[in-house]
Amino acid sequence: MSTALLTVVADSGFAAMQRLRARWFPLLQTTVASGLAWYIANDVLRHPQPFFAPIAAAVCLSISNVLRAQRAVQMMIGVSLGIGIGTVMVRLLGSGPIAIAVTVLISLSVAVLIGQSYIGQGMMFANQTVVSSILVLVLYGSGVGYERIDDALIGGCLAIVFAVLLFPADPLKVLRRARIGVLGVLHGVLARTADFAAGRKQAAPDWPLSAVDRVHEQVGGLIQARATARQVVRISPRRWGLRESVLGAEHQALHVALLASSVVQLARAVGAATHGCNWLPQPVHAVLAELVAATDLAEVDPAAATQHAAAARSLVKDLHSVARDSKEVVLADAVQACIDDLQRVIDLRPR
Repeated sequence: MSTALLTVVADSGFAAMQRLRARWFPLLQTTVASGLAWYIANDVLRHPQPFFAPIAAAVCLSISNVLRAQRAVQMMIGVSLGIGIGTVMVRLLGSGPIAIAVTVLISLSVAVLIGQSYIGQGMMFANQTVVSSILVLVLYGSGVGYERIDDALIGGCLAIVFAVLLFPADPLKVLRRARIGVLGVLHGVLARTADFAAGRKQAAPDWPLSAVDRVHEQVGGLIQARATARQVVRISPRRWGLRESVLGAEHQALHVALLASSVVQLARAVGAATHGCNWLPQPVHAVLAELVAATDLAEVDPAAATQHAAAARSLVKDLHSVARDSKEVVLADAVQACIDDLQRVIDLRPR
């Protein structure tokens, strides 16, 4: 095995261990809650088939501390609704392929009709509704359907106890982790854009479309982090004292999302400006280099990041002065928007 391949394998293994290390506490909570759910359903309540109780706890808590209480509420309501629909349908249509098909259609339709905002966000509510309705038809007469409600309540309530009362997520840490993720991917996009502007690399024909998915994935994580932070400080007594701090961090997160839009627009403008040439004038890659440095330091060293942003602001004046056509004007405006949005993110950084 070559040295380069060994390095890649070692780096991948290290990154995997870092991911595991970052999530060990949520994993431990899920493990304990699942064991407790089985104990309550099997040993205390004597359910003959208590398999869904630990499944419910594990599904709700999962591998992260994002939106846990919401998933638990969605699951419990979805299971109860699905069993109710399934019970009605099995009495009207019996079982069989036609009955199952009609039940699936009605279950999903009802889930769409009533699954708005908090209840309907994501796929948990709709999935649990339709799965529970199907189970009633398939296992009618065995009592498993009604035990599933008990098991869902056991697992879901345990998930809420763990997520809301015992180990609520730290909303500031959740927001910070998501913010760092967005700033990291934006730094990568800006660095690559700077390479294109300086002629060190050639932009692919689909640039920046190849970067959009990565940016939107991180922004999606930031949206979930904001929702989690709002929920935690609203319902978890241990986090009520952080409401004001979370409000400020949420405001900054909004500007991080705006910065992401500006960076994508800047990458697009550079791609358009480099079409047909291999490099752009010196002020362009100089100001991009300052933006790259400022984005890299925005979270860890706001003072240094502000200095780089100020340097970029002084350089962008040259871009405006030498702009000769619409592409160069658009490029200068895109750079200016990035600088303004980045400075706002730095200024709003939680103290």
